Formats: sequence, C-alpha cells, structure tokens
Amino acid sequence: MMRPVFISHSGLWCAAGSTPEAVRTTLRCGQAAKGRLDLLQGSVPYAFATDASKPFHARLTEGLEAVAQDLDLSSLSPHAPLLLGSSSLMIGAIEEGPWPPQQVLPPDHLDDCIRTIWNIPNTGWSFSCACTSAVHALDAAIGLIETGAAEEALVLGVEMLNRTTLAGFASLQLLSPSASRPMDRHRDGLVLGEAIAAVRLSAQPTPWRIHAPALGLDATSVTGHATDGSTVAAVMRRALEYAQIDPQDLRAIKLQASGSPSSDAAEGLALRQVHGEQVPPLLSLKAALGHTLGACGVAELVALLQCGAQDFLPPTAGFEQIDPALGLSPIQAPLTWASGPIMLNIQGFGGSLASWVVARP
Repeated sequence: MMRPVFISHSGLWCAAGSTPEAVRTTLRCGQAAKGRLDLLQGSVPYAFATDASKPFHARLTEGLEAVAQDLDLSSLSPHAPLLLGSSSLMIGAIEEGPWPPQQVLPPDHLDDCIRTIWNIPNTGWSFSCACTSAVHALDAAIGLIETGAAEEALVLGVEMLNRTTLAGFASLQLLSPSASRPMDRHRDGLVLGEAIAAVRLSAQPTPWRIHAPALGLDATSVTGHATDGSTVAAVMRRALEYAQIDPQDLRAIKLQASGSPSSDAAEGLALRQVHGEQVPPLLSLKAALGHTLGACGVAELVALLQCGAQDFLPPTAGFEQIDPALGLSPIQAPLTWASGPIMLNIQGFGGSLASWVVARP
C-alpha cells in the first residue's frame, strides 16, 4: 500500500515577491508583473524576480538564499534526494561567456551550484522536459516517499532569465506585446518570467497532503495539444482518480491558462468535459508570476500554499472580459480557502501534460 505524502516546508522567489508576505500581498491584490526586457529590435513584457543587470550567479544566489529562509535546511536529512526541474538549466550563465560558447556546461552543473550555495550534500536527479519539468521532479519525489524508498525529499523548480528562451518564444510569435490575460477575450500571448521554488516532501503528516501527478504526452503538435481539449481532460480525470475524489469535491482549479489563445481554449473545453456546467472556481497565476516555464509547477504550487496559509485563493490578474467562446470567468476577488482539495494544471511544449491535487483537511 502506498504511503501518503505531505508538504512540510516551501519557499518561493519570483516576480510576485521573495517572502510569503510579499507574494500574498501581490496575489491578493491581483497585481500583474509589469517589467519589460529589450529583445532583438524591440522589447517584450517579462516578469523579473530581481535586477536584470546582475550577473547570472548573483541572481541565482539571491534567489536560492531567499527560498532557503523558509525551508529549514538545517533539519534536512543529508540522505533526502534533491529533485530539480528546469527547462533552461544554465543557459543564462552560458550567455554571459564568450560566443560561441567554449564549452557546454554538464546537465548537473545547476545541481552543483545549488548544493554549493546551500552547503548541503544531497544528491539526486534533474528533469528538463519543457514546462512540466518541475512536475516530473515532484512525481519522482512523491514516488520515492510513497514506496518507502525515502522518508523525505527536496523538490526545486528553477527558471532564470535568459535571452535564448525568450528569442525562441518570440520567433514562434507566442509572446504578448503588452500583458498576459489568462482566459480573457482579448488574450494575445504569453509573458515569461523567472522563479526559484522549492517544497520539502515528507512521509510525516502535516496539514498539506499532495497526491501523485497524472502525467500525459500529447503528440498532436510540437507546441500545443488537441484543440478539442480531450487529452487535457483525460489527464485531469486521472488526477482525480489518483486523489480518489469526485470532480464536484474540488474547491477550485489552478489553470495552466497563460493567455495563449489556443491553449487557453483547449483547457476551457477540457473543463467542460470533466465538469459539465458545474465548473469549480478557476484561477490562473501566470499574469502575476509570469510563465516560469520549467519551474511553474512548483512555483505556482508554493504560491497557492502561501495564500492558503491565510485561508484565501487569489484572483486572476490580467483577466477583464469573458470570452464568449469559452464562457468561463476566473475568480476576480479573493476566495476563502480554509480546507478541501485544489487541482493544479500544467501544460507545455512537446505535448507534456500534468494535473495533480493538493489538499488539507
């Protein structure tokens, strides 16, 4: 029989803030990230966590030190595995060196940097699979604890500013020229951002229980998913099965919704397939945090936990008008959340899909 898994500690450094209090204030007020970054022949919106002029390692150190304040690393077992999710790894550091690069940094170089900055010996594995990277790290950690292979685990999502990723999204014409508008009638693209987020998972009970993610792979397209929402819906149903709850038991759903015209529409159709006309309250965090790519699974989970510590779910920044084609409106004022399960959705390039449930009594 699988053991239940709980969240004992969490920390977040992102555009919404570097402390739980700052993140809660930003999200409660529905504030959207407002930074802009020069790119190619113009500029694009970007959700900075700190001063972009600082060198990569200085930014990484700042973020890791901020997150560590809430993790109580001194009590972490040296045998607890370190599971890391990132879509860009050390690209930002490579960009600061000579061009073309003289060497390619090994995949575990970011792990080494983290262990050095935190002064911990813990080893583990890295996952780099687009926007679901951190969710795959979560899944691996949960599996280790469920089966008794580990008593606790440390899971990180790390996404740092780099222009290579931004240029790729810009070339595909996926970036909004102005702002992220999740599920909004006038949504016109993504706003990317950076974040470092971490959760400590444990077999010891805490108020927060996390269920194993349902993961999927949709080969419909390199950059999207089935437009009818069927593959997103299938993964959401499987996540409900894993958590052993019915759709109507969900208190809310944290959407992937990033402001992409096509993917927001597919997710909206998936919601109707799973919930019919009784869709739970909806919210998206992408406008406030930025789309933090490989880190977003853990970053958005921690943001919800930090709001939940004060018994509320945040409104969706950037949303103003219902899209008649979707007929869905994310919550526009803080909503009480003192107990009950929440579903989180993440979708990414390469057809990656993930849904999972976090709950407290």
